[in-house]
Amino acid sequence: MLRETMTTEERIIAAVKLQPYDRVPVAPHINAEYPFRRKGRSLAEAYDPKYAEDCFQETLALSKESGGWDAVTLAYGAPLYPEALAFYRGRGQLGGYRYPGRSAMISRESSPQYEEKTLMSIEDYDLIIKLGWRGFLKKTSEETGAEQADTNARWRRFAGDTSEKQARASLESRTEIATRATKNYLGRLASWKQNGLAVVAGHLMIDPQMMLSLLRTLHGFTMDLHRMGDKVKAALDAMVDDMTEDAIKCMNAAGGPSASGLPGIMMACERGSGQYYNLKIFEKYVWPYIKKMVLAWAKEGYVTTLHFDTDWTLNMPYLKELPRAMVICEPDSTTDIFKAHEILKGHTCFMGDVPPSISSHGTVKEMEDYCEKLIQVVGKGTGLILSNGCAVPPDTKDENFWAMMNSVKKFATGS
Repeated sequence: MLRETMTTEERIIAAVKLQPYDRVPVAPHINAEYPFRRKGRSLAEAYDPKYAEDCFQETLALSKESGGWDAVTLAYGAPLYPEALAFYRGRGQLGGYRYPGRSAMISRESSPQYEEKTLMSIEDYDLIIKLGWRGFLKKTSEETGAEQADTNARWRRFAGDTSEKQARASLESRTEIATRATKNYLGRLASWKQNGLAVVAGHLMIDPQMMLSLLRTLHGFTMDLHRMGDKVKAALDAMVDDMTEDAIKCMNAAGGPSASGLPGIMMACERGSGQYYNLKIFEKYVWPYIKKMVLAWAKEGYVTTLHFDTDWTLNMPYLKELPRAMVICEPDSTTDIFKAHEILKGHTCFMGDVPPSISSHGTVKEMEDYCEKLIQVVGKGTGLILSNGCAVPPDTKDENFWAMMNSVKKFATGS
C-alpha cells in the first residue's frame, strides 16, 4: 500500500522544482462546467456571476467527494491592482466571447464560444507604438457615464458583489474595485489551503502576439504579419513591458511571491504555435515576448505556467532557454507530451495531459492506461503534475474522473 510522506503543497513544489516526490501529484484543470453539470445545473448558471460562490463550493465539494486532489491550477478569482483594470476595460477585450445564457447565438448548455471580430484597426498599431500598451488602453477605454457604470458594475460582481442593482448604485474607483477583487482572491486562496489543496497560479495572462491576434482576428493579424511585419513587431515591443509589469503588480497586490514561487502566473498561449506558424515567424513575433515575460517573472520569484493550447510540439526545444525548475509546461493533449518530455526532461515540469475525448467518451480502462503511461514515463521520479488536457469537459463521466484521481495512487511512482 502506498505510504504518503509529503503534504499536497510539498508534493506540488517537488514536481515543479524537479525534486523527488512520494508520488505524482494530481491537479485537474477545472472550472464549474463539470461540477455543475453533474448536479443537474446548466452551463448558463456556471457562467452567471451571481452563482460565483456556488461554482467555488461545488468544485470544492467535488474535490472531497472524489478522494481529494493535491492542487487546483487556478484559484477561482484573481488579484488586481488599479491600473491593471485598463486591461479589462480597453476596447472590449472580453467582448469577443459568447456566454451561455447571455447570447441568443448559443445554447444554454454550450461552453463559451469566441467570436472572431475586428476590435482593433490597423491605425491602432501606431497608437500602441506611441503610447505603449497601458497608455493605448487608457486612451481607447474612455467612456461615458453610462458605460463607466456598466463597466464598474461588471467588475464589482467580479470582485464578489453579486447584486447588480447594488453594483450599479455607485461608481467605485479603480482602487476600490481592485481591492475587492484581491480580497476575494485571497479568500479563495485561504479556503483551498484550509481544505488541504495548493494553488498553482493566481494571475492569468496571454502573450502579446495572442492579444493582437484576438483583437485583429487570426486572419487579419496573419495578413498584418506579411504586409506590415515591422510595424507589428514595434507594437509588440511597446506592449511587452506593460503586460509583464501588470502581472507582477497584480500578484504583488496579493502579498508577493512565496519562497516556492507558487501561486505563480499562468500565461495562456495558443495562436503562436507550430500548428499556426512556421519557426521563422515564431522566432520573430512570438517567442521573444514569451521568453522576456517568463524571465522577468522568474526574476521576481514567480513560477510561470505556460498553458499551451493547440500543438506546440515543434516549439518545445525553445523552452530550454527558460530557467530550469521555474516553469510548468501545460499542454492541452494536442502537443505530444511524450516527445516534449524527451526534450525537456530534467529541465521543465509538465502538467497534463489527459485528453478530453477519454474523459468524456472513453472507458475506465482507457483512462487508467493513459494515466499509467503518463505516470510511468513523464512522472518517473519527478516532474509531472497529472492533470487534464486543457479543462475538464462538462460531459466528463464520473467513473473516468474518479479513475484519473485514483491513478496517482494506483500507479504510484516516486523517487
